[in-house]
Amino acid sequence: MIGLRIFAKWVLIVGLCLMFLSSGIDKLIGHPETTIAFQAFGFPHWFQVVIGVGEVLGGLGLLMKKYTRYAAYTLAVIMLGATITLLIHGDTTTVAIPFVLLLVFLLIGRQSGSNKKQPNHA
Repeated sequence: MIGLRIFAKWVLIVGLCLMFLSSGIDKLIGHPETTIAFQAFGFPHWFQVVIGVGEVLGGLGLLMKKYTRYAAYTLAVIMLGATITLLIHGDTTTVAIPFVLLLVFLLIGRQSGSNKKQPNHA
């Protein structure tokens, strides 16, 4: 049973990594649909680049045990911003996606931080 849980966790992590690598690269290369969306929300181009870098580094960081916690919390902050942006602009049809991802990244960050060994105060 533990093997299945570990496998499922890695499938989730790799899937999220690929999703955010793809999304971040779209932002970095200035994919037309992505750029139009950022402009429609009133964000400058440099902000699109910053978010793209955060998504690429966050996606890669999820795969590295040493950086998983930081990557998850970085992506959680990005998803919080996406959730707030969609709510402010009245897009209630897709706001659930970044909100659920926000919760997933908070959980991943919390779980990856709890693997540290506690000091023995005997």
